[in-house]
Amino acid sequence: MPDLSHIPFEVRDLLAETRYGITFPCDSGCQMRFVHRGVNRGGGFYAYSQYGGVRPAVKAAIEDNLMLRKKYRRKANGKPTYRYRITPKGALGVVGLSFAHDYDRRRDVYSWRYQAFWRKDSKPRSRTFYLQWDATPDQHLHAFRTALQFRKEWEALLGEFDPARYTLWCTHRLYEPGHPRLPDDFWD
Repeated sequence: MPDLSHIPFEVRDLLAETRYGITFPCDSGCQMRFVHRGVNRGGGFYAYSQYGGVRPAVKAAIEDNLMLRKKYRRKANGKPTYRYRITPKGALGVVGLSFAHDYDRRRDVYSWRYQAFWRKDSKPRSRTFYLQWDATPDQHLHAFRTALQFRKEWEALLGEFDPARYTLWCTHRLYEPGHPRLPDDFWD
């Protein structure tokens, strides 16, 4: 159990699980800081006299902190909801996507792959969009845009994301409104 002795008794129940970046530097107010990637992104001093007491001032600080967490996509514990950094092996320069060639030793076949990385129930997952070695530039563009749409949709929906519709990626343009079908000779 964390030490709550420095927190005023009136608000210990509000700060029992998480502190929301709130400190109590003096007897006249509390201070909230929100640091994102090493930069102070907000917060301030919440004077008890301005808010009408200790509890209303702390509640205002918590509301501001929750607003900043939503703006900077942070979970309830303050950690990022997904990775922000580009992995060094990713050749695309897009967060959560990679592009590489693949060799299947069983079939002695080379192919290209676009991979979108995501998380489901806090476990890392990936969705791969494969192309033949002799794929056309249009096919590469289609696979890239599909992988990008997959990643962007996951970032927007997070917990409600359903990857099942991406089984149609070989026949439909899932990145365009209405999901039009591909031409019949697209993969020839």
